Formats: sequence, structure tokens, C-alpha cells
Amino acid sequence: LYLLAVQTVFRYEREHLEEFVGQRERRHQDITLRQAAARYAAAAIAVVGAGVWLPFVGVELARQMGWSNTFVGTLFVAFATSVPELVVTIAAMRIGALDMAIGNLLGSNLFDVFVIAVDDLFFMAGPILSHVSPVHAISAMSALVMTGLAIVGLFFRPRKRLLRLAGWVSLALFTVYLLNSYMLFLHGE
Repeated sequence: LYLLAVQTVFRYEREHLEEFVGQRERRHQDITLRQAAARYAAAAIAVVGAGVWLPFVGVELARQMGWSNTFVGTLFVAFATSVPELVVTIAAMRIGALDMAIGNLLGSNLFDVFVIAVDDLFFMAGPILSHVSPVHAISAMSALVMTGLAIVGLFFRPRKRLLRLAGWVSLALFTVYLLNSYMLFLHGE
């Protein structure tokens, strides 16, 4: 399903590429392809290095603070690994590519779920989900609710902001996130 979703998005974007590209002037014309590839490779190496180091930091943080590994992994490690998506989303919003911003967020979540299936192939001690804390079901349910809210928000686009802050979907997403965080703090293992 992941590959089908990626193919569908690719086809849609290819059909609508001219609409977006025609509106933007070419930026960074002074950077060669070689320079861009080298910068990309350096950034990728930094991200991979940080990703390898991050679980050790998370375990130590949980131990030092007396928090559960579930709580620290789900909130702090997940936040740290989501910083690249946050940067891309903000950059996309700055250039007015709102579809790219939302696609980045939904696509990264879709990919993260796909990674569980790949990890399960290489985990030799049995099904990978049978070895994790049942408390993660709280996060899974929260993710399902949040994805549902995002889909509802795409179909029933809010016209007004609530309390002059944000749309009702955004406030509902934030509320579910806070409830998830609180439940993990209380019941994490």
C-alpha cells in the first residue's frame, strides 16, 4: 500500500508540476549539481550519525530523569527524528508549497509505518510487535485518530479559526497529542 500511495502521489505531482514550477523563478542558480549532491551527502551522514547515537541518549535520559523508555522514545526521540521533516515543512510553507508541506508530513508518517514492516523482516526473535510494550497501543490509537482528523480536515476545510488561534482540526490534533503524552507519562514502561 505504501508503494501504491507513493506512486499515486508521484503521478499527481507530475501532472501538476507545471502549475507550481511556472510560478517560481529558479533559485540557487549559482550552485552546481556536484555541490548540491555533496551538501546533501554531508547532511545525510550527519542525520544517520545522529540517528545511530540518539537511542543511547534516549535510554540515558530516561534513566537519569526516572522516566519510562516508552515515554522518552515516543516523545523525545520521535521529536528529534522528526526535526528534518519539520525543517522541510517550514521551508515548503515559506515558498508557498502548502501541498508539499502536508505531503511531507503525511508521507513521512506513512514511511515510518512502512519501516515497522521492514524491521519485522529482519527481527529474528519473532514478530517485532510482540516484543514491544502494550502501552504503545496508546500511541498507535492516537496516530490513527490524528490521521483521521487530518483526512477530515482535508475534505471539510475549516473556514474560520477557533479562538483566533488555529482551525478546529489543528486544535483537535494538539489535544490528542497532549492526551497521548500524558497517558504515556502515566503508564509508560
